[in-house]
Amino acid sequence: MPLPEDPTVADVGKKLAETLRSLSGPRPGIRPGHAKGILFKGVFIPSPQAKALSKAQHFNQPSTPVIARFSSSTGNPDIPDSDPRSNPRGLAIRFQLAETPRRLHTDIIAHSIDGTPGSNGEEALEFFTALKNGTITEYIKDHPKAAHFVQLPRPFPASFAHQRHFAVNTFKFVAASGKETFVRYRIEPVLGVQELSAEEAAAKGPNYLYDGIVEMLGKAPVQFKLTA
Repeated sequence: MPLPEDPTVADVGKKLAETLRSLSGPRPGIRPGHAKGILFKGVFIPSPQAKALSKAQHFNQPSTPVIARFSSSTGNPDIPDSDPRSNPRGLAIRFQLAETPRRLHTDIIAHSIDGTPGSNGEEALEFFTALKNGTITEYIKDHPKAAHFVQLPRPFPASFAHQRHFAVNTFKFVAASGKETFVRYRIEPVLGVQELSAEEAAAKGPNYLYDGIVEMLGKAPVQFKLTA
């Protein structure tokens, strides 16, 4: 994926990464956010209704290969699955549209709560800077969206296969007719949502989510529905 050409966007992204890295401490070679994660391959099959909403390639061909990454919050790659700071969880999906003559893809970045700390990169940077500086209580008094984000429940999932995710970005669908529709994806587990209490999660062990999803996939496919 090409890097942003807008210098302001690039600068905000750099500062955001530096701020997130400072929250988890120096960890050379480790990503600053959602450091603990696991990758899987899968297949996306669009519904018959999808092509009416968008002329995008992956909505108009029988299937598209995907790479999915389940992850835990923070820049600590060893954070226990039972640690409250590991919520919200993340789910990133890459639709692999082509390999030749050059690789093409489109991505969805989602997490397990229906909210974000801001409406753009600048507001996200302000939020995490306040968190780093210990001024988050004062910050959220004047920022309702951030306050809502902080107050959202962060339950422990029974497994990665039982967790709902919400896209952090809005997408614009463009139909073949030219009609535009703005959507925000939800990723629904076919097995249904199942949650654990903090005590139940602690009893499961430090890697129950990652060990569990590997075990489940060894027995049968794990499916999600992409809705908007």
